[in-house]
Amino acid sequence: MKTILAGLVLLNALAIGGVAQVHAKDGDMMTQGEFAARAQKAEALAERVRRVHTYDDKMNKLANSKGNWERRGPGVNIPELDPNAAGAALALLVGGAFVLVDRRKRVAV
Repeated sequence: MKTILAGLVLLNALAIGGVAQVHAKDGDMMTQGEFAARAQKAEALAERVRRVHTYDDKMNKLANSKGNWERRGPGVNIPELDPNAAGAALALLVGGAFVLVDRRKRVAV
């Protein structure tokens, strides 16, 4: 399959002329120093663009979507503290303590 595909690409390049010729424009050539300076500026610009994209990606992760913050990770159920349930919680705590004390007395006898 790769051989057939490579043959078709080669046939396309030869028959249709997919390879274009490129000519240098007339004018002065750049010196090695000018080329190095231009390359350094291009690298600095690429670094700035990468930082901006990284910052944008971080901001998009924190973006507010339809009034709700996006979930990042598994959903976890968190119990809520209800002040009205404090009496029931205290009754369970005291009752559990009495049960434990009663068991200890039975084991000790």
